[in-house]
Amino acid sequence: MSKIYALAASILINLFLTATITQAAVSLKLQVSLKPEHLGQGTTVGFNLHIIPRTSPIPPPLTEVNVSYPGDLGIGLSEIGLATCPVTTLETDGPTGCPAEAQMGYGSVLAEILLAGEIIQEHATLEVLRAATQEGNISLYFYAHGSTPISDEIVFPGALLPAEPPFGERLHIDVPLVPSVPEAPYISVAQIHGTLGPQHLTYYHHIRHKLVAYNPQGILLPKHCPQGGFWFKAQLKFLDNTQAETSASVPCPHS
Repeated sequence: MSKIYALAASILINLFLTATITQAAVSLKLQVSLKPEHLGQGTTVGFNLHIIPRTSPIPPPLTEVNVSYPGDLGIGLSEIGLATCPVTTLETDGPTGCPAEAQMGYGSVLAEILLAGEIIQEHATLEVLRAATQEGNISLYFYAHGSTPISDEIVFPGALLPAEPPFGERLHIDVPLVPSVPEAPYISVAQIHGTLGPQHLTYYHHIRHKLVAYNPQGILLPKHCPQGGFWFKAQLKFLDNTQAETSASVPCPHS
């Protein structure tokens, strides 16, 4: 059941309405943080996304996530994700088998399934690692590990892709459908929490034949804050061919 954690990351979405897509019967609540919040310095981007059903006990199964963010957040130019981890390593050894410098962030997912009228919740942790670049785009792997009520692991891919203006880039994830129990619905995602940045990351480099631990600089904030602050947009697509979106901003820091 925990395989849904792949959903994380959660963790965000860039889908535009088409004639065959209608608005999902859910509401979204997005919160974004930048820690520390100092212009011209490195930071960790954190987000919390709540998917709140309006017409049913749980949300429909999630299939796609995009989170669009300002182009002047230098994720691709940051010091995180200096190494890559092959998917075969993740599948056999987990994140501990990857170079420390491949770690780019962490997260968690709360999933739900409705059985016999009862909502059963499942929790999973999420780790974000750098994958080999594909078609010029930074690629990621998400490693989800569920512990309650069932212990399981799943690996799924993501990428940093161009976004429609006024945003510069988006974090894109194709969410796998995860069955719960035989003849039961797919698992639904209720909450996603994730970070990209140096918070809780430790890298190593060689100095005089010794490994020295250090904290990477992280995602570089611009020297000047855009008017209205830093805006983000989350767009989600669901199995029932509906979608939902919401936006949030981080105010400009005080001088």
